[in-house]
Amino acid sequence: MKKWFKPTIVFVCAALLLAGCQFSPSNQSKQQEITVWSFTDEAGYAIEKFEQQYPDIKVNFVNIPGNFYITKLKSALQTTSKAPDVFMIENANIRELIDVPYLENLSASPYNANELIQEQYAFVQANEKDSEGNVRAIGYQGTPGGIYYRRDLAKKYLGTDDPEKVGSQIDTWEKIFEIGEKVQQLSGNKVHALANWNAISNSYDGIPWVKDGKLVIDPTYLEVLDLVREARERKVLAEYDDGSAGYAASMQKGEVMFYPGATWALQFTFKANAPDTEGLWGLAQGPSAFSAGGTYIAMYSKSDKKDLAWKFIEFYNFNHDFLSELAKEQDYFTSNMVVNDELAPSLSSSYLGGQKHFEFFSEAAKRVPVYERTKYDATINNDIYKIVLQLYLNKDIQTKEEVVKRIKRDVTLRFPELEVD
Repeated sequence: MKKWFKPTIVFVCAALLLAGCQFSPSNQSKQQEITVWSFTDEAGYAIEKFEQQYPDIKVNFVNIPGNFYITKLKSALQTTSKAPDVFMIENANIRELIDVPYLENLSASPYNANELIQEQYAFVQANEKDSEGNVRAIGYQGTPGGIYYRRDLAKKYLGTDDPEKVGSQIDTWEKIFEIGEKVQQLSGNKVHALANWNAISNSYDGIPWVKDGKLVIDPTYLEVLDLVREARERKVLAEYDDGSAGYAASMQKGEVMFYPGATWALQFTFKANAPDTEGLWGLAQGPSAFSAGGTYIAMYSKSDKKDLAWKFIEFYNFNHDFLSELAKEQDYFTSNMVVNDELAPSLSSSYLGGQKHFEFFSEAAKRVPVYERTKYDATINNDIYKIVLQLYLNKDIQTKEEVVKRIKRDVTLRFPELEVD
């Protein structure tokens, strides 16, 4: 025992000395880092929670707000100079970027994202895949829409503020127009049904404009032309521009009954513009199911930290514990159908008069049409169609035939590679 003891003591002392050298502060293994870019600061909560779960990974977050973000992102990806490991893409740009080679193929091993995205809504999945069906970006935000309405105005003019009963009174544009005429007259032109024509046209965003390299004008877009002109002629519209001071004030003052909006509008539109109206709002189904906006997250294909980048992407989109916390603490509706369905019976909003808004949006999300969008759609819709629509509304363009002719002309000029009849 004694013969064994002495050499052992010597060995242990040597080991301790060695260990002391190895774990001295100057020799600790460095914390691993990844860089994440976004056009919004909403990822801050997720990053905080991610770093708590993975204390050995530091996330360097770069927020680049405004239109400059996409230009800067494209430049960084093309030059590989200081390109981020992970980056966010807004819904309006996702189809433009989904086929570029700088987005990692997340369908491949070890990510196998095709299995994971089965937890998401179908309309979100449709935007995540490139032209060959590979997942290149994952949408973490769920953005189904509904009609936000003022409960006090609904009680006064509809006789009820119950979401189901209100919904049955506004399930067609004709019903909304009839209500609009009534409230405009009874209120002495102080209250209108809708804020502006965007309330109608935005309810149909997402319908593709291009199929197989050819311009296709869906009949719905021509029907919207009639709807917006009729709404103006019947004095249904308050005529506030989106984002204007009057538009924001109308929510606080109760000058408009119905505002079509997506999930995020609760936080960033209504609570922001009308903070003193808690309890005065409700959510109901409108004439059409739709979604608006959304944010997608992608990995740089040349990143040398793909394992860390994937940990962050997977955490942000598929970690059920985190997503539940995000929903409860931030009142954030994600794209994860499994988590939303679990929370739907229990989560309610005091701002919406105690309505179970997750239950509403969970059902609304399952009705959102699934479109095969192209990289041309956002530009044609926003920079060509919406401008022509306003010209038609103002009667600077008189007929729908002239509208179609103008759209074809502008698409040909902007995208000469497309076939236009």
